[in-house]
Amino acid sequence: MKQENFVMFKGTKDGINILLQQDISFSELKELFEKKVIESAKFFEGVKTSIAFQGRTLSQEEETALLDIITEHTTMNITFIRDGKKEDTTQTIPEGVTLPDDMQQYYITKYHKGSIRSGQCLTFDGSVVVIGDVNPGGEVKASGNIIILGQLKGIAHAGCNGMTDAFVSALYMIPVQLRIADIITRFPEENKKGPKPPEFAYIEEGQIYVMPLA
Repeated sequence: MKQENFVMFKGTKDGINILLQQDISFSELKELFEKKVIESAKFFEGVKTSIAFQGRTLSQEEETALLDIITEHTTMNITFIRDGKKEDTTQTIPEGVTLPDDMQQYYITKYHKGSIRSGQCLTFDGSVVVIGDVNPGGEVKASGNIIILGQLKGIAHAGCNGMTDAFVSALYMIPVQLRIADIITRFPEENKKGPKPPEFAYIEEGQIYVMPLA
């Protein structure tokens, strides 16, 4: 295989897939990756998209190293990192079933494997399940519900199209900002310390309430 094929960029309807050769060392791959990014920099100028790494399994440190190269040499705005092993993470409506428009956002669910880092925003028209953390500076927006199977430390906006009966749930909830429909709340500092049970947030009588799941 030619070296130029060891790293390839492929545009899809979901974003950019980055295809990586698995049969070379990471140091060699990193060098080829940086060369490819520099050569393609003008094509990524001002692009806002999600990306997925495919072809080989990367450690957290390796993935961060490649993301740093993109940040250093391009002005691409990466919204979030998709799971390259499982591109279709959306539960779709069965054939022959027609749901009312106001039920679509309940039924369709996107599963995102991995943490949302600072500067990343995961947006979906439906409900979202994040298998990981939402770090400070990260954001999740959904027209339906949001479930975080990890720590919610960034921003979560459920019911972003105005659905007031949406909810937000997390195993550990200490968000910078929590929003459901058009109602916003922030957690007092005293509520951000020490162990906490899993919690969920919902709207009642025009206010956001947070209750333990247990």
